[in-house]
Amino acid sequence: MTAAAVLGPAALGCASDPEPPPSGCPGARTASGACIGVPAGALCDGDFCAASVDCAEVIEVRGDAALSPAAEAARPGACLALGPGVYGPVALPPGVSLLGRGAGSVTVAAVSLAAGDGAVLRGLTVGEGGVTLAAGARARIEAVRVAGSASDGVTLGLGASLDVVDSAIEGSARYGLSAFDAARVSVARSVVSGSRGPGLWAQCTGGCDCEAPVELDVEDAILRDNKVVGVSLIGARAAMSRVEVSGNGQSGFDPSGGVSVSGCSTLEAAALRIVDNSGFGLLIDRANASLGGDGEGFEVSGNQPGIWIQNTTPEQAVALRGGVLEKNRAIGLGMSGDARGIIIDGMRIAGTFADSAAVSAGGEHSQEVVGDGVSWQEQAQAAIFGLVLSGNGLESSNPSISPSRRASVLIDGDVGPDSRLAAVTLEGGDEEAGIVQQRLSTGGVSPLRGTDVPRITTSPDALFSVPVAPIAPAALEAP
Repeated sequence: MTAAAVLGPAALGCASDPEPPPSGCPGARTASGACIGVPAGALCDGDFCAASVDCAEVIEVRGDAALSPAAEAARPGACLALGPGVYGPVALPPGVSLLGRGAGSVTVAAVSLAAGDGAVLRGLTVGEGGVTLAAGARARIEAVRVAGSASDGVTLGLGASLDVVDSAIEGSARYGLSAFDAARVSVARSVVSGSRGPGLWAQCTGGCDCEAPVELDVEDAILRDNKVVGVSLIGARAAMSRVEVSGNGQSGFDPSGGVSVSGCSTLEAAALRIVDNSGFGLLIDRANASLGGDGEGFEVSGNQPGIWIQNTTPEQAVALRGGVLEKNRAIGLGMSGDARGIIIDGMRIAGTFADSAAVSAGGEHSQEVVGDGVSWQEQAQAAIFGLVLSGNGLESSNPSISPSRRASVLIDGDVGPDSRLAAVTLEGGDEEAGIVQQRLSTGGVSPLRGTDVPRITTSPDALFSVPVAPIAPAALEAP
């Protein structure tokens, strides 16, 4: 599944300004063959662009010295139209918009938006001061590049609401976009990349006790090359469609994950692509999640591990449908922490690389080479209907590591009540490793097995070490 296949309808422009090179979009920022991010070139032919924004009045600003006085005098509903040039930081009064002719023509050092409705930030680049929304502000960012912020690229205050459209948040020193106790965030046809902290963080600080989860909607977007984690949801309710989370590399000595869903959050996602992150791909920890379905699957590949589900309660259902988990490292799919309500339907787990991973054996933690398709631990409860496992643990992604053949599916101890397996196919070498349930005492609980499932080899002994579950990332400390 390619990025162009996963990401959706055509979007405006390319993420460059002025004209993009003939070879295509910089950084392969494409959705269905069209570029996403900041539109190329100017938004209009003149020096001042205010068309299509609902302005009570348009105030043309020529030069940095005129910006602050104009902002101070502006009334709610006014639009400040900036001529080409470089401007210092500006604080906008409630409901006042700031409009440029394009991200390549107008640069503003920092923008702060006061509480109020209807402010629009459009057609400019914001520099090291980033964009800040005050508590209760409701605004829209469109065709804006936020580049090289010395702290967070875009910050939402308590109860703030924001729509980010056709924009890019690049190279932030901390979070790309942070929404702590915000009301709502929508990101469409946009890119968040190169943050030295998380790409997108949406959190209600009450977590599982939160009365009003942060609402998040992300569509036709890329979150790439961030650190710690691409997307983190804590006490949030999120919908993601045609989104790629990729290339989150090492943060110091620590790996960076793809998507973390924790703290009683809810995630509904289709056509989600989580690839080539140095840490976990998707972590679901004490949260609800529904991925795939309705003919729109998802892909998780090139991560360590691919997907891990833990600590879910009977009220926190996790349904994964139509997913492809390929070429992850050490573990394709992990389940632990007495998790409940897991449904796996029509998935493929293939080519999991044998790789060094933290494991537990005899109560001691160590590093060991692991290459299991499924790691089923700590009495997790799951219903699996339709699963193909192929070629797991046969190869190593690191030439210095020799593959260590273990099990295609390794079940450690009892499974949760009403766990079942149906329509499971082992192929490509997985049929030789088989399904193994170790440390199963007399009278212990095995999953109910359909006739279309290979036999389960059981043992009362610990045959293999058990991989250690990943930990949901914590918020960064205040600067």
